[in-house]
Amino acid sequence: MTARKKLLIYKILLFIFAFLIAFMPATASRSKEVNSRVIVEILGIDGSADSDKVSVTAQYVMPTQSQGATSKDTVTVEGDSLTLAVETLNTALGRRAELGHCSMVVVGSSTTPEHLGTLMTATDVTADVYLSAAEEKASDLVSDITEFMKKTGATDADFIAYGAKKAQIATNTLLGFLSDLGSASKSAYIPIVTMLDKEKGGSSGGESGGNEQQGEDGGGSGEQKDDGGGESGGGHTGMKVDKLALYNGERRVGVLDSGAARGVAWVSAPVEKGIVTADVEFDGKTIKDVSGHLLKKRASIKIEPQNNSATIKIKAYVEPNGDKFNELGSEKRAEISKIIRDAYSKSIERDVNKAFEDALEMECDPLFIGREFYRYAPEFYNNSYYPHNITVNYDIEVVLK
Repeated sequence: MTARKKLLIYKILLFIFAFLIAFMPATASRSKEVNSRVIVEILGIDGSADSDKVSVTAQYVMPTQSQGATSKDTVTVEGDSLTLAVETLNTALGRRAELGHCSMVVVGSSTTPEHLGTLMTATDVTADVYLSAAEEKASDLVSDITEFMKKTGATDADFIAYGAKKAQIATNTLLGFLSDLGSASKSAYIPIVTMLDKEKGGSSGGESGGNEQQGEDGGGSGEQKDDGGGESGGGHTGMKVDKLALYNGERRVGVLDSGAARGVAWVSAPVEKGIVTADVEFDGKTIKDVSGHLLKKRASIKIEPQNNSATIKIKAYVEPNGDKFNELGSEKRAEISKIIRDAYSKSIERDVNKAFEDALEMECDPLFIGREFYRYAPEFYNNSYYPHNITVNYDIEVVLK
């Protein structure tokens, strides 16, 4: 054997040895590393009204003995601060809680913006995680959502996608919430989630009255139904998202009902889908709940400091429901179309005005009118701006498709 062949064989053997040294320990340890962690998908945070204690509820996923299978469960821990409570999760789970994959944070009624600020700066939770609010305790809502997911096979992504795209509700992320609070409007919102109980025939948090718009599936706005059949056991059958929790820099200050929540969505949220509903008067009769599908919309705010006023402009493209539209008759289609456009415009204006007035009573500005004054008339904002003295006008245009 020549020296050149010997050298080539030595190089090949050396390469194989180096490969085994480099990758086999990593492969062996990777399995141990995976088994030493649990993935937290949903995190619930509850503050305390009479102490500094903070409780954290985690919906987590762990591998099971079945190959490739996982199981969901929840655990609740408490600490003297949010940071300590999160650290206690590791002890309670017996493994390291991986928060980087958390897709939704649920906040209780006593959770403060300070807690959420700490969550973003002192934990591995990402800034683009979606926020949801519980009417009372986040721990209860996280547990209910987890049980619902176990029975139906739904995922956290299903909840988020439905609320963000199909329900006419303003969603928010952790970064968006903190940015809104830090703006000149000093206000922020989080959509409230309530679970629908099959035995009670409605939401455990109660139904909101009024002229409520209907979702695409025929349920309430933001309602997600259980189409999977199977076992329900009298448990929760879906979720409803039709209210907004409002916050100032210190705490939750109130809740906007379904009409006002839709008003916020018209102005402040990039809603992709929704339903517009109005009663239409034509030819001496009233057609109730003439609905249309929102296709797209544009919203802007024009300020007039010299008049202490602001004009909210909305242009909405709507496709009317065929059955209700045809019920009005086909002979005077142009006249009917104008009546429907006017009715939709009034419905939208009513919702937006309700959002403005109800939020004003709570000293909040979820339409971010103050932010527009700060951006384009800073001197007026610093010297003369006062929300209660601002007149808000509306310019609503509806285009039927």
